[in-house]
Amino acid sequence: MIEEDILYLKKTNRATVIKKLNQDEMIIDKRLEDLLDKYLETDLTTLEGRVKATSKVYHIFKQIPIYLKDTIVFIQTNNKKQIDNIYINSYNIIDMVKDKKQTIIIFVDNSSIIVDKPYHLMKKYYDLSLKIKKF
Repeated sequence: MIEEDILYLKKTNRATVIKKLNQDEMIIDKRLEDLLDKYLETDLTTLEGRVKATSKVYHIFKQIPIYLKDTIVFIQTNNKKQIDNIYINSYNIIDMVKDKKQTIIIFVDNSSIIVDKPYHLMKKYYDLSLKIKKF
């Protein structure tokens, strides 16, 4: 379910939308946090544990990237409690373009998404995510 071809995960009220390469989309009837927790169980950790470890090791205290494996590191577009939060896999981003107070993120399959965050913030989150390697 969570593989390298994920472009982003989108949080909804009670489900998670998984957007993959080439416009493939899946809707999973699980909260995003529960889905990530289940995935991380195979590494004998939890989402909370992974976030705390990343924060401690890399001295990041806001918008902490979520490391799943070497080719999947998610950056959040908003606070984790907000419903319209999108978790973007930074390894599938090829470009970011400033568009007034928004950012257009272009993925490896040439698809794109518009994020309601300034370019400089998204660039900062992206740069932080690329620094994260296996613990």
